[in-house]
Amino acid sequence: MQNVPASTPRNRRMLPLLILGVLLLAVGIASLFALQGKSIQFDRNYDNGGDLSAYIFGHLEEGQSYGAMQRLALGALRYRSFVMLAGIALIAVFVALNRQLLYSQKIAPYVFVAPFIITFLVFFAYPLISTIMMSFQEITGSGTRWIGLKNYQDMFANKNFYTAVKNSVTYMVLTCAILIPVPMVLAYIAESKISKAGKLFKTVAFMPVLCSVVVAGIIFRMMFSELEGALMNQVRGLFGLKPITWLKGAGTSMFAMVLLCFWRWTGMNMLYYMAGLKSIPNELYEAAEIDGANGVQKFTKICLPLLKPTTIYVLTISIYAGLAMFTESYMIFGGNNSPKNYGLTIVGYLYRYGFEKVDKFGFASAVGLVLLVGALLITLIQLWVTGTIGRKGDN
Repeated sequence: MQNVPASTPRNRRMLPLLILGVLLLAVGIASLFALQGKSIQFDRNYDNGGDLSAYIFGHLEEGQSYGAMQRLALGALRYRSFVMLAGIALIAVFVALNRQLLYSQKIAPYVFVAPFIITFLVFFAYPLISTIMMSFQEITGSGTRWIGLKNYQDMFANKNFYTAVKNSVTYMVLTCAILIPVPMVLAYIAESKISKAGKLFKTVAFMPVLCSVVVAGIIFRMMFSELEGALMNQVRGLFGLKPITWLKGAGTSMFAMVLLCFWRWTGMNMLYYMAGLKSIPNELYEAAEIDGANGVQKFTKICLPLLKPTTIYVLTISIYAGLAMFTESYMIFGGNNSPKNYGLTIVGYLYRYGFEKVDKFGFASAVGLVLLVGALLITLIQLWVTGTIGRKGDN
C-alpha cells in the first residue's frame, strides 16, 4: 500500500464537494428518521397541500405561512430520497477524481471503521435516543405531546408491570442456575476419555439449537396440554398421578418455559464450554493424573478455575436472554394473554402496550428503557461480583 499524502492541493480544492455530499446525505437520512415511520402520510399531505402540523413546525394560525427556512426543511423532508442520492453522487464524484486516496495509509483505518460507526449510529444510537424522547411523550395517530414523567408514573402504578418483572427475574434466575452447571458438566464428559460416543452425543445435544423457537413452542404447548393424552400428563400417569392443567398454574407454567429454554440452549452453552476446555493445556491433566487425581478432582481443581472466563460470558448472555424472553412464552401460551399473566414477561408487557394497544407507544418506550437499565445494572453487578470489572486491587 502506497503512503499517499492525505491532503494535496487538488484534494483541498475538491474538499468542498465531499463536505457538501456528506451534508446532503446526512440531511436526507435525518429527514427520513424525523418522520418516524409516517413518511407516506407526510408525502401525501405535502403533495395535496394538506396539514403538516402533525409532523413538524406545529399548526399554522389563519393567515400565517411557513417561512423560507421552514419551506426548505419541508422540501428536504419530501424529497429526502433525492437529497440522499445527490449526496452519494457527490461523494462518488469526489472519490473518482481522487482515486489515490483509496491507497492512503492514513485514510484506510477510517474507511474500515466507517461501516461500524454508521451501523452503530443508525441502528443503536438513533433508536436509543428516539426511545428516550418517546418515553416522555404521548404518541397518538394525530401527533405527539410532551407529558413528562407520566408514562413512568403509570408504569410503576400498574400491578401487571410488577408481575412481568417478577416472572422475568424468576425465569432469568432459574435458567442461569440450570444452563451454567449442567452444560459445563456435560461438556466435560463429552470431552473426557470416559465418553465412548462423544461426537454423537455432541451432535444430539446441539440439534435443538437448530430448531425454530416457533416450532419448539408449539410442540411444548402440545406436550403441556391439559388433555389426558398430552405427553406430560402421560408421564404423570406412569407414577399414578392424575392429569393437571399445566399452563394454568404459576409453578407449572414457569416449569414449562424453563424446560423449553433448557432443551433449546443446553447444546449451545455446551459448545461454549467445549471451546473453553480446548484452551486448557493437556499437561495440567497429565500432571494431575501423576499426582493421583481422579476425574472429579481434575474437574474441580483444573476445569472450574480455568473456565471462569467462559462461565462469565455464558452468565452474561444468559442474564440478557432471560430478561428479554418473549417468543417462548408467546408460543407456549398461544398468545400474549396467559392465564392470570403467569407467562407475562417484561418484553411481553412492552409488546402488549406497544403493539396490541392503541396510542401507547410512548408508554412502551418507557418500559423498554426500564428493561434496558435493569439488564445493564444486573450485568454490571454480576461482572463486579465475579471480579471482571473493578476490585483490581484484590487480584
